[in-house]
Amino acid sequence: MRILIILHQFYPEFSGGTERVALNLARSAQRAGHYVRILACAVTPDAAGVSCNEYLAGAHDSVYQGVPLTLLPREILPASADFSLEIESSLIEPMVGWMKQERFELAHVMHTMRMSTAVLAAQRCGLPLILTLTDFFLACPRINLVNLDNQVCDGPQLGKKCGERCLTAPWSRDSLASRYQHAAELLASASVRVTPSEFVANRFRAAFAALDFRVVPHGIDLLALANQKAIEGRQLENEFRVRLVYVGGIIPQKGLDLLLRALALVKASNIELKIIGGFHGAAAYHSEVLALGKADARVEFLGHLEPGKVFEAIAQADLLCLPSRVPETFSLALHEAAALGVPALVSDLGAPGEQVSRNGAGLALACEDVKAWAKAIGSVAAEPEQIKGWQARLPLPLRVEEEAFYYDSLYRTLLSPA
Repeated sequence: MRILIILHQFYPEFSGGTERVALNLARSAQRAGHYVRILACAVTPDAAGVSCNEYLAGAHDSVYQGVPLTLLPREILPASADFSLEIESSLIEPMVGWMKQERFELAHVMHTMRMSTAVLAAQRCGLPLILTLTDFFLACPRINLVNLDNQVCDGPQLGKKCGERCLTAPWSRDSLASRYQHAAELLASASVRVTPSEFVANRFRAAFAALDFRVVPHGIDLLALANQKAIEGRQLENEFRVRLVYVGGIIPQKGLDLLLRALALVKASNIELKIIGGFHGAAAYHSEVLALGKADARVEFLGHLEPGKVFEAIAQADLLCLPSRVPETFSLALHEAAALGVPALVSDLGAPGEQVSRNGAGLALACEDVKAWAKAIGSVAAEPEQIKGWQARLPLPLRVEEEAFYYDSLYRTLLSPA
């Protein structure tokens, strides 16, 4: 079959969780014998490439790791597309023509940010839609279900709650209610709606009560992890050094500053923290984090690393630390760490908090409570043996191949004769 995967951005410009999942699924579908093309947005002017698409004016074609890729330059899409569901009407017919020319049979939408026009074109082509909801973009203009007061939101309530707690330019109460209605219609048009965790599914069920949502966790590439030597069996009590690792973007939402402040309260010298991730967004926050890190000799910034180097660093750690301030929908790093035998300290928000609380493979700590994080880190430094107990409770994550099998079954079901 001929499959079009649609998402808001892609490699090599971006390498986040949704991009990794989309690439894994595309390559798996190729191995299963399908033709796959990814349609995404190039945000920076020089990211679209130079090979012009023959049928879709303004778009550029390339290939990434064997996967055909068509990129839409950000400037040809609506200015508000990063937070609204606005359509660029002049692109609809050209996109419809391109999709028909490519003879796509099915569209798998991995993210709707910036891509509402493409989704509408796929609908006009009559393509069955699978929606994978990797975050809360359709339910929340702020994406993370966190309001302007930095409080976790209990849902849009038909868009009314958005107008009460998140009313800021360029939104009005009516436009926020309209956005919610547009999102509901888009969700209802999908043949299947998939979320990566029960946490996400439950929040969407509450926000869009008339619709059903199924759960397919993101798979982990165990083959990519196979060459890493995990720390299982290391004599922690004799080494007197506990290795912490942080993996994630260095932005306020991920809470690295909280972790650094907590570590500063722990006077133990037998502990270290390696920080993996690139700096994004506000320079003032970067300066704050760098100052906190440089003031502590136990902290080392490793920067942005290729996946293999990330896996190596996790495998050599004792604990993964994910102090997120927002409710994460999933965490590839958490599941990869579990596959490598590394438990975690996580914020008590979102899917990671629910998972760690459920399986006991680490601790879920109160978001923003620096003293609670310091107490947990200090306890591990004093009694590293407790890590072995957490390791014994680590679950085996779903594999990429299993995730791809589920989606392949959905593809075939949607395209099979009635």
